Amino acid sequence: MQASKCIRATLWGLTERKKALLSSLSESWKAMVKEKRTYAELRETHPEVVSFYARNASYHGKSPNDPIYLTNYDFRLIDTGNPFARWFVRIPVKKGVPVFAPLRMPKGDEAILSRFTIHDSRLVVKDGRFCLHLSVSKEVSYAQASAVLSVDLGERFMATTVLIAGACKTTPRFYGKEVRGLRRHYAWLRARLLERGLTRVVRRIKDRERRKVDAILHKISKDIVTEAKANNAAILLGDLKGIGRKKRGRRLNRIVANMPFYRLTNYIIYKAALEGVPTVIGSEAYSSKLCHNCNSEGRRPYQGLFICDKCGHQYNADYNGAMNTGKRLSGYILGSGVIGFSPISEMPLTISQGVLGYHNSNVESETWEWGIEGP
Repeated sequence: MQASKCIRATLWGLTERKKALLSSLSESWKAMVKEKRTYAELRETHPEVVSFYARNASYHGKSPNDPIYLTNYDFRLIDTGNPFARWFVRIPVKKGVPVFAPLRMPKGDEAILSRFTIHDSRLVVKDGRFCLHLSVSKEVSYAQASAVLSVDLGERFMATTVLIAGACKTTPRFYGKEVRGLRRHYAWLRARLLERGLTRVVRRIKDRERRKVDAILHKISKDIVTEAKANNAAILLGDLKGIGRKKRGRRLNRIVANMPFYRLTNYIIYKAALEGVPTVIGSEAYSSKLCHNCNSEGRRPYQGLFICDKCGHQYNADYNGAMNTGKRLSGYILGSGVIGFSPISEMPLTISQGVLGYHNSNVESETWEWGIEGP
């Protein structure tokens, strides 16, 4: 199967001449897309650009605000092996006038880029910066899992994991407690700044919160995938459909709406795919209401505590939810094996006897809904 990802690289060290050439290209691209003409007409009205830009701009469905579209034949990456600036890009701007520029990207992406196949990409021009969004993929193989790493996403902790291998389970791990406090801090800060009319400052700090949260989410997802790979486990994630429609009260609904559950799920899925770790999406129905030990309905006097009056046990609520989801599906997963998530089709998939499907379960019954034929 193919695993894909997007590598975001910044063109840096540009001279004023190169910036002017790329800015001129961006303006010509916006004009061509806005005109919505055929390739031949665009070649006549915009002879200043290379022909393939007119070809790409003639595709239907593009907006003037879209990045400059580049097929993998329209530009060239050069691996120099230089530790200071390993990767360079060559982008034709005008006929016989290319722009050479070094690329700055995360060290991990820089090291693996040579092992990926490069596909169609985007040149993004924003606020005087030039970025190349590279779409890359590689073939990965999935081994049959011998354990399940159940992940519960919650309001207090972004993720709680429990490793289940047969009748054995490990001590839970809790991730991302600081995300909730970070989001609340910036919500408070924005409110105070707006009260004073400092909208300019609000705009200046708008990306700061996202960068900090993203750094935490990337670390969480990397740790989860590393743990799963080390234990030959399949990652089990809860289905997030309808999470915003649950009735929790005004304050808690606002907190849940501001938590980046979907982003974290996507980070885990694509990082797991790159490492060959299978991923399964499973139902979380009633996982927070039932005791994982005796399957009886318990109570939660407050958000972080679960109490079962029947067996007398008390658990962390996120740990109890992770155990319920993991125990519910581990029998199916370990019995039939898992292929996991396909980034190309963007569907949560499992495999049993060569058939791909989606697992849907509830308290009374657990059924498999089979969909796409497997390889």
